[in-house]
Amino acid sequence: MSAVRGAENAGETPPRARVPALIVTHADLAQALVRAAERVVGTIEDVTLLSNEGLSRDDLEDSIETRVKDWKDGGLLLTDFWGGSCHTCGSAAARRHGEVVIVTGVNLPLLLDYLYNRDRLNAPELAERLQQKGRDSIRVQRGVPA
Repeated sequence: MSAVRGAENAGETPPRARVPALIVTHADLAQALVRAAERVVGTIEDVTLLSNEGLSRDDLEDSIETRVKDWKDGGLLLTDFWGGSCHTCGSAAARRHGEVVIVTGVNLPLLLDYLYNRDRLNAPELAERLQQKGRDSIRVQRGVPA
């Protein structure tokens, strides 16, 4: 029935598959970010969290690999900072999985933007958007705002 319905509504854009995300951070940063985001948007589903705490580099890489290996259409690996163990192990795992895109510097505005747009954009498009969102969310303010 859905195929027939799609043919009837040929002008409509078919829904995209949700872009999966794995947030890999030091300590419990990923859990804290998701808890904060849930205060804004409610319960969050389909986001996987991983801490590097207590994991060797090999174990961290294996843990990332296990979580992204079934992403048929790619996904996003969100890490806390460039060059850290979460990023380098993620990079090694992503290299073996085509459209897994890494975005470093995960913060609350970036995570919220991901949640609002993960059903609308593909992984590379979403990664570009999130990079800009992360940059734009960092501001410097001096004195009292007008």
